[in-house]
Amino acid sequence: MKLNLDLNSVVESRPVPNGRYNLVITAAEETLTKAGDPMIKCSLGIEGHDDAPNVSHYITLPNGGEKDAFKALMLKRFLVAFNIPFDGEDLDVESFPGSVASAELTLSEPDDAGNVYNRLQLPRLPSEDAPKGATKATAKPPKR
Repeated sequence: MKLNLDLNSVVESRPVPNGRYNLVITAAEETLTKAGDPMIKCSLGIEGHDDAPNVSHYITLPNGGEKDAFKALMLKRFLVAFNIPFDGEDLDVESFPGSVASAELTLSEPDDAGNVYNRLQLPRLPSEDAPKGATKATAKPPKR
């Protein structure tokens, strides 16, 4: 059989180094965690790095548990970072794909098979009393 491709140049994709990247949501779906709790699963492409695998990002949703405040904060950070509109109660997950953010990616620790993955580090929400796009810095303790 004659193949019209160079299999010698085919390599496994690799995660990108730690840093800030432009990310685009390529897919988003409502799904459930292994425990049956609601979550949103997103696939994030790294612009300019077609040889890197997409980043999987999972957003667990508040469901009446003790971690609801943290889950709501993580959801809002994601929505703000990707400039996804929300009205406080309704969310259209089908509108997520195509949304873009500039955000930090880090590398995970190797799993049992030695695989390393990129992980999204969501920025903190901007302070409500700061100008749009600015975040409030915390004061450093005085040097002694």
